[in-house]
Amino acid sequence: MLDSGPINGSGGETEKGVPVPVAEGESRPYEEVYTEYAAEATRTLDRSELPQSVQSLVRSYFTEIQPNR
Repeated sequence: MLDSGPINGSGGETEKGVPVPVAEGESRPYEEVYTEYAAEATRTLDRSELPQSVQSLVRSYFTEIQPNR
């Protein structure tokens, strides 16, 4: 499946989030990436006024993709 969405600077929105401390083209272990993104999602849920159903959906998503499950 190819992503034909906008490329940097061509109208798409960019959201600042977890920094990715690797050079372009390098990869990181899934467990490391998951831990950082799950922690950021938890911080966001804790300070956000999202409906409970949306909060539950986000928590369920991270439970489903958790490594070593």
